Amino acid sequence: MLGVAMDDRTTSTTPLDRLLPGAGVRVQLVSAALMWLIGASILLVRGLGYVHDRYWHAWALAAGLALGVVKSRVLLDRVARKAVARIQSRGRGQILGFFSLQSWLLIALMMGGGITLRRIFVHPGAIGAGILGAIYIGVGTALLLADRVFWRAVADAKPVA
Repeated sequence: MLGVAMDDRTTSTTPLDRLLPGAGVRVQLVSAALMWLIGASILLVRGLGYVHDRYWHAWALAAGLALGVVKSRVLLDRVARKAVARIQSRGRGQILGFFSLQSWLLIALMMGGGITLRRIFVHPGAIGAGILGAIYIGVGTALLLADRVFWRAVADAKPVA
């Protein structure tokens, strides 16, 4: 059996293992934190772009921020803690393995859903743009707030000697 010792664990080598570099726990945690930060930034910028010139934009902004705080506390904090636990328990692994295959599929589904909503419902001056902006602000805020779970785990991770 071909294997690579990783933090006192042995895992089998797959074709994907040969293509992607391995990474330690701290690198995976930073990668996950940066992924959430980039996603949050994209959503917040897009969301603010959709609500910035609407007369009712303050309500959409407030609704989006409130939605984001609630979503972070109810859902994404738990998801982030689960991802941190997964990274820490598996130890050294593929660089893209900081999220499970299921998580990557969910990310692709959410991105596709966002693109579809933009193409179908968002037209210049239409109310749909403001509503989508509030949704983007909400999800972006939730990601940004829950991202602290990853950064805290990075700070707590023991540096490799």
